[in-house]
Amino acid sequence: MADNETPQGETAETPAQQEPKETDWKAEARKWEDRAKANLATAKANEDAARRLAEIEESSKTEAQKALDRAEAAEKRAAEMELRSVRAEVAAAKGVPVELLAGSTHAEIEASADALLTFRGEAPKGPVIPNQGKTPGPASAGTPAQVFGEFLTNQLNRS
Repeated sequence: MADNETPQGETAETPAQQEPKETDWKAEARKWEDRAKANLATAKANEDAARRLAEIEESSKTEAQKALDRAEAAEKRAAEMELRSVRAEVAAAKGVPVELLAGSTHAEIEASADALLTFRGEAPKGPVIPNQGKTPGPASAGTPAQVFGEFLTNQLNRS
């Protein structure tokens, strides 16, 4: 036989046909752990840089920008207080609990109060004036809804 011939029944194995080596899983785990540690260190460095950038941006704001930010915050608080005031006025006028009123405009809040009155079984009415046409003294007899309405009106007028 020639040198490059193989005996009958045997096959020549090329390096690609040989069985692959077993993977060293411990080495692979260490490799990925090292990469994760490196990525974590990079992320922490980026976090510090982002914090410093935010500080620089805040310090570079002009006084006009800072005043504008304060004015916007004050306007937001004023709008919230105005809405609370409108709710209290409508609650007192309609005789409903202020906590149950919903809406962001005067008309929406009034519609909410009217819906509550309708749900309660009363027709929407105008302003409630406590003790109108009554003499001062102990509460006179009336329907529970009327007594409750007067009570709420008195409570709202006190606060």
